[in-house]
Amino acid sequence: MRIVFTILFLIIFSNTSWSQTTLPQLQSLQYNDINFGNALNFNGTNTYGVGQVYVNDSIVDFTIEFWIKNTGADGSNDRVFSAYDNIGLHIAKNTTHLKLQISDLGGITGWQTPGTLESNQWIHIALVKNAAVLTVYKNANSIATYAVSATAQLPTLFRLGSNVDGIGENGNFTIDELRIWNTVRSRTDIQKYMYANIDPNLNAALKLYYRFDQGDAGGANPLELGLYNSAIN
Repeated sequence: MRIVFTILFLIIFSNTSWSQTTLPQLQSLQYNDINFGNALNFNGTNTYGVGQVYVNDSIVDFTIEFWIKNTGADGSNDRVFSAYDNIGLHIAKNTTHLKLQISDLGGITGWQTPGTLESNQWIHIALVKNAAVLTVYKNANSIATYAVSATAQLPTLFRLGSNVDGIGENGNFTIDELRIWNTVRSRTDIQKYMYANIDPNLNAALKLYYRFDQGDAGGANPLELGLYNSAIN
């Protein structure tokens, strides 16, 4: 079942106040129905999303995890997740592989290829920065490690699905259960919760949680105005 609605702009919420970021040239975003509920689909056209992690302090040690399905052919480094100002961590894909750019985290220069992304299969990816080491997990198994700066921070404003507001390096993929933690998650932690929904009220270290469950099946969803961060409700 496919669920389609148009996001007109993204509303970004904080614990104490809220602000609104207007995004130009937005297209309809496509949601797919999966076991977790809905999942957000990017089809390689000019669609993208912008999110922000609200924290009191900068995130130095962190965990980013999400489910991803490789749904189509891509260029060399079409974006999945990237820093909005292009300074920071970049997660991308080509037709067959996961790609990373970590030079702004103090890591090696150029695009890295930590592992494969099999076509049309749901794959769980986690990136864990622990001091000066970044570890990449695929389905809760470590597949690559990289040296980074111990003081490098995770950008709090990020873009999904595109490099430059919908007009560059647009990825073909479906993403679900995007979680950003301001702590180091162990392999056991990742494995334990990768198939489960998380209660943010019981997990203070969970700073962003996109379940991508908006929308009604088959509806136009004209009142959908943004992505809902379950971690700060």
